[in-house]
Amino acid sequence: MGAGILILLISFLFSLSQTVIEAHRGAVRDLDLAGKFFVTCGDDGYIRVWNLSGRKILEIKSHRGKVLSVAINRRGFIASAGDDMSIRIWRLPTGKLVKILKGHEEYIRALAFSRYGKKLASGDDLWEIRLWDAQDWKLIRKLEGHGGWIFSIAFSPTQDIFASASKDNTVRLWYPDGSSVVLEGHTDYVYDLSFSPDGKRLVSVGNDGYLIVWDVTTQQGLLKLKAHEGAVYTVHYSPRGDLIATGGFDSVIKLWDAKTLSLVGTLKGHKGTVTKLRFSPDGRKLVSGDDRGRVIIWNLR
Repeated sequence: MGAGILILLISFLFSLSQTVIEAHRGAVRDLDLAGKFFVTCGDDGYIRVWNLSGRKILEIKSHRGKVLSVAINRRGFIASAGDDMSIRIWRLPTGKLVKILKGHEEYIRALAFSRYGKKLASGDDLWEIRLWDAQDWKLIRKLEGHGGWIFSIAFSPTQDIFASASKDNTVRLWYPDGSSVVLEGHTDYVYDLSFSPDGKRLVSVGNDGYLIVWDVTTQQGLLKLKAHEGAVYTVHYSPRGDLIATGGFDSVIKLWDAKTLSLVGTLKGHKGTVTKLRFSPDGRKLVSGDDRGRVIIWNLR
């Protein structure tokens, strides 16, 4: 069987196995996944928690306006941020509001918990990142360096470092002492990031349509690929590190071999821009959201 036919067959099989959820009115702005649950947020001002079968577990009317970012950790906390410039911390399974974090002076588009859930990072449209203690919810430090909006933040799964993606066309790696290293390779806005499970690689995607794989130790680009026609808004490594998933303006999701960046599958089902995607911890499912309020749970294996 030729490689092209094999890709088409895989694409067809993948596309048959999906659960579609009308999750939000307006765009799904962000989603995050921990354990057996995932959380979504959107333009309708709601946070919704779902199980991996697609059943809604919890609904929270969270912010006055749009909810632009959300993060969940295994310790049972959800963080959300919106165009009201506040971060709200919610406790599972009740959805009780436990803390409001203030200090940002512009929209907050990026939130991420650290690998053990003990730190929270937030990034805003004034180019500032704030690092919070996720136990007493106090500010640890402010970080500056980017020259544009912060679109995404990702923590390493193996080290006490994190990465940020910005409108200034760069990626930054941030270290425990507050220093950072700039990774340059994109020619337009950088929208999303993901570390490999072993923490040795970092992938980034952006408005230029490219996927770049970085070596975290040497801070050098290893592979670069034109992944989609149009902007690529989201990327994620599979838990086994064998696949990288991307999605964007062209409404399709592509699955890439993580070592070679050869295309191994294309998932079709979204009608609008794919805004965010995440693999489940066992790699058997992929959850994706779009700008028309739809979430799709893909059964991959």
